[in-house]
Amino acid sequence: FNIKADGTRKSRMVCNGSPQQKGTVTIGHTYANALDAASERLFWAIVASEGLIAIGADVSNAFAEAPAPTAPLFLYIDDSFRDWWVNHLHNDPIPKECNVVRVNNAIQGHPESPRLWEKHIDGILKELGLTPAIHEPCIYSGMFNNTKVLFLRQVDDFAVASSDPQTARALIEAINEKMRIEVKHLGIIDRFNGMDI
Repeated sequence: FNIKADGTRKSRMVCNGSPQQKGTVTIGHTYANALDAASERLFWAIVASEGLIAIGADVSNAFAEAPAPTAPLFLYIDDSFRDWWVNHLHNDPIPKECNVVRVNNAIQGHPESPRLWEKHIDGILKELGLTPAIHEPCIYSGMFNNTKVLFLRQVDDFAVASSDPQTARALIEAINEKMRIEVKHLGIIDRFNGMDI
């Protein structure tokens, strides 16, 4: 559980996917690409040199969008979960004899989750007409609404650059339509002074 700076209460269900954790089973691939610092600088250099506008976005709970790990994963139902189930979701109490539930999506902490999320978002971006760079799979380019766009992703953080901010917003909305959990808009980076608006 956490309380954010604005007072919002936040909690996240995670698992301990450490190989030292008793009972951990990982049979799927775990490697996931991460954005290289030099590639990120190149992205922003192109945005600046072409006078583009970049819009940032964040996926609220990215891993939960991806499919479940290869091996079945189960969650132990503790008292905090039982309380949340009844008092927050207003469901009937979970029977005392029910101690575990199956996790149907990827979850933070599981070694396969970053790879599962990467495959999921990569598929969405390709479906929307974007192509990853040959040597940097976290940067994409393509045409969207007849306008050239550049797209940068670092796990669940995105930057969409275009000459037309409406096109960038439309691309974020198109991604949002393929998610169950809303993508959060972060703001616009102005092409003239680089200030977050």
